[in-house]
Amino acid sequence: MVGQNKVLFFLWFIPLLALGCFLGFYLGDLINVFSVSIPKLNFYYNLAVCLLFILFLEALIKKNIVWKIPSILIYITVAVWYLTETVYTPENLTKFSTEILENCYLQIILFLGSFRFFVPQLSKKIVLINSLPHQAKVITTSINPARLLTYLSAIWLVLLMYGISRMKGDIFGALFPISSRTGGHMWGRAAGAAAGSSGFLVSSASYIYILVCSFFGILLLLQTRQSVRIINLVLILISWPYFILMGSRNVFLAVALPSVFSYALTSKHKWWVKIIVLGAVFIAINYILSLVIAYRNIGFASLLDSTSQSTATVSEQKHLGLNMLEELSFINSFYQQGTLHINYGSDYLAQFLNFVPRAIWPGKPLVGIDYAIARGFADSTRDIGVFATISTGLIGQGLINFGPYIGPLAPAFLMALWAAFLARLWSQRYSPLRLCLFLAALGITLNLGREITLLVLWPIVFGYGLVRFLENLNKKKLRSRELNYY
Repeated sequence: MVGQNKVLFFLWFIPLLALGCFLGFYLGDLINVFSVSIPKLNFYYNLAVCLLFILFLEALIKKNIVWKIPSILIYITVAVWYLTETVYTPENLTKFSTEILENCYLQIILFLGSFRFFVPQLSKKIVLINSLPHQAKVITTSINPARLLTYLSAIWLVLLMYGISRMKGDIFGALFPISSRTGGHMWGRAAGAAAGSSGFLVSSASYIYILVCSFFGILLLLQTRQSVRIINLVLILISWPYFILMGSRNVFLAVALPSVFSYALTSKHKWWVKIIVLGAVFIAINYILSLVIAYRNIGFASLLDSTSQSTATVSEQKHLGLNMLEELSFINSFYQQGTLHINYGSDYLAQFLNFVPRAIWPGKPLVGIDYAIARGFADSTRDIGVFATISTGLIGQGLINFGPYIGPLAPAFLMALWAAFLARLWSQRYSPLRLCLFLAALGITLNLGREITLLVLWPIVFGYGLVRFLENLNKKKLRSRELNYY
């Protein structure tokens, strides 16, 4: 399915993705970037950038290693969340001392070096050797894209019916929540104990819905029949606006990016056509994300008002939230001041135990509360004790669990484990199901830069279960046909 030339293009597409995202962040305010002074651009920052660039090139030119693509994307994730902020929003860092920032850059360097050490070791243990019998087994249990679309459409329809029932029969409101954060949407629920006994069910339905809709985009280019491709496109046009209008950029990217990867990997277009198409796609994604920032707190109905922001104004808005270096600096500051203490892995444990429904475990620990209080978001009137929680970033999360020195090793190990899992799926790409899951998992990797949490990983957890279920179902059908034949 995936020829050598396509694989080579995909490896060059990853750097183009990084460049496209980087230019997208600057679209509309390039002049401002060149006119500002960049603070704290010291030796350790340059060292971190150089190390990242060297590791990036090493992964790019290495041959016959299955962890190549996952590791490249993880390097891009670190660059986006931790090294972009210094030049994109330098005003976020002026409140920290040079010592604090240098500690942050050293922790980034430690993370990168540790990740590079862990990833080949874990990949050897997790990735199956692609022997011919194994490939034959994967192909035998695989499902063709047209049939897979049928299964996914049925799942999507059931979930949509449940979502519409939660919206009290409002079909338009379920598919197109134009009120965004000012109104409700079909998978919205309260936080903590206020979610009630149905909270886990609603969340599970939401994660599966995200997975199924991301699969729609991936399958579009895998379809071989024109009629099926049209149906696939219609499903995308109906289901995807929800992820834009609900006002969550990370969820939209989790749905949209896998289809971009699918195009880069499976399309038969010439390389220069792909570059043009991908450039246009990145500009469109950048504008969509800018629209989300501009209207998610006031509703997209305002977009049609005469007083709404102009296209130029929207495109000039900076992308907020790329501040994991700022959060890492806060964490180092809190350790220095003694207001934050090592929790010895309890935060990771709470993240892992997130799968236990609150109906079964009413006292399930909440995640990120101590850090939110340290950041000044305490609110005694809220049932969870804060009015908002803050993403710590994947490296900052390690510091909260194991301190400033050992902390970066923990997320490096976990991300290497994730890269090894992706490498395993890539080694099984001969199956459309496994390829879809690989691309969907690749699409959420960028979101792990904000925090390593099951809240991000749940779509892939459910996706892996769905893949195994469909493979076993297809295997039973094949056995039944063989018995009927004889």
